[in-house]
Amino acid sequence: MIMDYLELHREPPSNITTLVLGFGGWIDAGEAASGTMRHLVRRLSASRLASIDPEEFFVFTQVRPSVRLTPRGIRDIRWPRSEFFTWRPSEGQPGLLFFRGMEPNRMWRTYVKLVLDLAEQCGVKRIVSIGALLAGLPHTRPPRVTGYSTDPEWRAQLEDWGVYRRPTYQGPTGIASTVLDAATRRGMSHVSFMGQAPHYLQGTANPAVRKALLSYVTRLLDIQLDMSRLDEAVKAFRIQCDQAVGNDPSTLAYVQQLEQEFDSEVDEEPRPLREEDLNPDQLMQDLENFLREEREGGGED
Repeated sequence: MIMDYLELHREPPSNITTLVLGFGGWIDAGEAASGTMRHLVRRLSASRLASIDPEEFFVFTQVRPSVRLTPRGIRDIRWPRSEFFTWRPSEGQPGLLFFRGMEPNRMWRTYVKLVLDLAEQCGVKRIVSIGALLAGLPHTRPPRVTGYSTDPEWRAQLEDWGVYRRPTYQGPTGIASTVLDAATRRGMSHVSFMGQAPHYLQGTANPAVRKALLSYVTRLLDIQLDMSRLDEAVKAFRIQCDQAVGNDPSTLAYVQQLEQEFDSEVDEEPRPLREEDLNPDQLMQDLENFLREEREGGGED
């Protein structure tokens, strides 16, 4: 019965050992995780394999469908998507299974079972998970990415790259963590990459963090990917951010403070914001406090 929620577009392959997944929603700061998945699927011309019916898993007043106009002017309703894609390189190398979707609102265990049942049917043994958190980092420095893996070979690579971090977080979690937990119980290993996006740019798609995540994923999986367009987007994004920050001296001073903290940390792991703190009021508290202190200090002079 659980497979009634799954629509297969063709017969699943049985010899794809690696699943790459990323979710939109909670752990998708700067739309970096969902953007990374879109980039991989589009640039590799991956083929659609299956989709999950959103009816039972989403509350549409919270994750609303959108209306688009077709070239002929016809209104088309697009529902929240949870889709599988496959990609096979032309040189006979092992293929990949991709999964991208929004974090569901309900029936998480059923949803997770759907994802992993199809993954097992395709032969998946290892999972690459992609996410992004908001953190107190400046946009003027290279985005940071950390990783963790239960696979010894992958862990060794992360350690060589200097990005391996053992998880220390405790608290509310997202759908990706529940997928990886259930996958571990099935004997699948995994690696999790977590990018970090400046918290003062929340609500803005961040191509710099997307590129950083893509760089590690493609390096890990030995994928050749043209990122020239993304490079251009990163440059344009930096210019826009510099202009916006430069228009306000107080905000510029705050960013400069973050730069000093970033540079002084050297190889230390930055402190990402706690997941339960990811709401607009608390995310902007540091910035507002800093700006208030700047205004009060100016008044005393």
